[in-house]
Amino acid sequence: MQNQHAIPLAIFPFEDLSSQKEINIFCRYFSEDLITELSRFRQLSVIRYPNGVMPGDIPDLSGTLKPAYYVQGTFRADREVVKINVQLYDSENRRLVWGDRLEGHLHELNDIQDNLLKSMVTVMQQQIDQDLLSKIRQRPKIAFSAYEHWLNGMEELKKASVEADLIAREHFKKALETQPDYALAYTGMSLSFFNEWTCQLWERWNVSKSGAFEWAQKAIELDDNNHIATMVLARIFLYEGSYSTAEYYFRRSLMLNSNDPDTLFPISLYLVYLGLGKEALEGYERGLQLYPYFRGNQFRIGGFIYFELGEYEKAASFIEKDQMGKASIADSDAYCAAIFYHLKQYDKMQAYWNAFLGVYKRLIAKGQDFEQQEAIDWILKLNPHRYKTNLEEFLRFISKGSFEKYPLQKESDEKINSQENAFIKENSTWKISYDGTTIQTVEVKGLYDIQKLIMQPGQLFHCAELMGSTLEDSGEKLIDEKAKKEYQRKILELQGELEEAEQYSDFERIEKLHEEYDKLVDHLSSSLNLNKKVRETGGTIDKARSAVTWRIRNAIAKIELIHPLLGAHLSNAIKTGTFCTYKPDRTLVWITW
Repeated sequence: MQNQHAIPLAIFPFEDLSSQKEINIFCRYFSEDLITELSRFRQLSVIRYPNGVMPGDIPDLSGTLKPAYYVQGTFRADREVVKINVQLYDSENRRLVWGDRLEGHLHELNDIQDNLLKSMVTVMQQQIDQDLLSKIRQRPKIAFSAYEHWLNGMEELKKASVEADLIAREHFKKALETQPDYALAYTGMSLSFFNEWTCQLWERWNVSKSGAFEWAQKAIELDDNNHIATMVLARIFLYEGSYSTAEYYFRRSLMLNSNDPDTLFPISLYLVYLGLGKEALEGYERGLQLYPYFRGNQFRIGGFIYFELGEYEKAASFIEKDQMGKASIADSDAYCAAIFYHLKQYDKMQAYWNAFLGVYKRLIAKGQDFEQQEAIDWILKLNPHRYKTNLEEFLRFISKGSFEKYPLQKESDEKINSQENAFIKENSTWKISYDGTTIQTVEVKGLYDIQKLIMQPGQLFHCAELMGSTLEDSGEKLIDEKAKKEYQRKILELQGELEEAEQYSDFERIEKLHEEYDKLVDHLSSSLNLNKKVRETGGTIDKARSAVTWRIRNAIAKIELIHPLLGAHLSNAIKTGTFCTYKPDRTLVWITW
C-alpha cells in the first residue's frame, strides 16, 4: 500500500491575502487540488496540514512522516486577477529550493495550477525518478463556472446533512449543465446520494443506493482513473454482499491513488468488513501519516479496526468522554457497548446500549416504539461483514439469546451451484456466475453483445445486428461469390465434424477442427457484409466491425480483472469481426434471463 522509497512532501494551506471574502473558497481548494494532484505520484508521500499550522509548528508526533520537503505560499485575488507566490523548501535546513510567482485571470485557475505542477515536478525530478515529469496527468479543460459549482457542492457535502446534500446536488447539476463531461461533478452527485443512503435517509435505502451507483458509474465511464468514484462503487458492491467485486474496486482505488487520506480512511474502515483487519490498520496509520491533524471520526475508523482485531483496550481508548448519545454515526454507541462487554465492564456496556436505543428511536424509528430485535436487525444491515465479527457475541448476550448468529451474505451470494452459469442484467449492474463464483460488474455495452452471443452458441451474428443498425457499404470487393459459398459450406461441415468429435471425446481432432474453423470464420468475417454479400473495403461496415470488436473485448477485459478464469474462457470462445460467434470448447448452460 505504501512506497517505502517515496519522498515525504508536506503541503501547507496557502495564505489567503484576498480582500474579497467570496473568493476564499478558491484559495482553499487551490491547496487541496494541488495536494490531490501531487498525491497521484507514487514517488511522493504528500502530507497535508490544516489552516494555522506553519512549518515551525510541526510537532514530533510518533508514527508520523517527517517531511523531506514542504510547500507554502500565498494566494491573492484582486477582482478577477489572481497572484500566487509559492516556495519549495528543504525541511532539514529550511533551505529554499525553488520559488515562483504565477499570475493570471481567475477563470484561468486550472491552467495556473497545471503550470505550477509542471514547474514543481521539474525541480523535484532531480530528487526523484527522472520520468516523473513525463507522468503528469493531462487533466481535461474545465469551464470556470462548472468548477465553481463543483467547489460549492463539495463545500455543502462536508456539512453532512440532508439539506446540505440537496443544495450540493443542485450545484453539481448546474456544473453538468455547463460541462456535461465533467467527471468530478458526477462523482459529487454520487457522494451526495451515498451520504443520504448510508447516513441519513434510511427509509430511502434502495433509491439512494441506486442513485449513488448510477452517478459513480457515469463518472468512471468518463474517467476510469477516478479513484473516488471507484471507492464509491466498491462500497455499493460491499453492501450488496458482492465481496470479491468490492475488494477489487477498493484495491483499484488504492492503486489509482494510495496517497489521498480522503479515500484511505474510508477504505480502511470497509476493509474490516472484508475481514482484512491488519491491512485496514496499515491503511489507517498511513492516512494519519499523511494527515496527522485528521479530525474525522477517529472512533468509527480506528476504534472499529482495533475492535475487530480483538484489541479491546486499544479500541476503548478511542471513545471520547462526552461521546455517549452524541455520536455522528448512529450505531457508534452500539459498538461502544460491545467494547465494554468484551472488557467485562457491564455498567458502561448497558449505558452505551441504552444510548444507542435512544439514537435509534430518534433517527430510525422516528420517535415510535420498537422491539429491541428491530434495532439489532438494523445493525446487521448497516454492517455487512463478510466473515465472523466480534459484535456477534455481544449481540447474543444483550438479546438474552434471541440473537443466534450473524448472517454471512457470502454463503448465499458468492457461491452458487457449480453447474449453473449466469449472465444476468440486474437494474444498473450485471451479475455473472461461472465455475461456482459470482461477480457483479458495472454496465458496459459489450456485456449486451456477450449475452446475445452466449444465448446461441455457434450462431454467427453480423456486427450491424449487434449494433442494432442497418449499414451500407461500398468499396473494392475482397472475395468472389463462388469463394464465399465455398467458405459457408465448409463452416457448416466443420460444425458437424466438431459435434461428432465432441461426442466421442476425440480431443486431438477437436483441437485441429477448432483451429481450422477459427481461421475460416475470421477470414469470412472480414469479407462479407450484412446481407452476406461480398464486403467491399472503405465502407461503414468497417466502422461497425471495429466498434463491436472493441466493446466486446473491452467488456471481456473488465471481466478478466475480477474473474480471470471467466475472462480467459470468453477470450478463447468468442470470435469477433464482421461476424461474431461464441463457440466454447465444451457444452455450457447459461442462465440469461
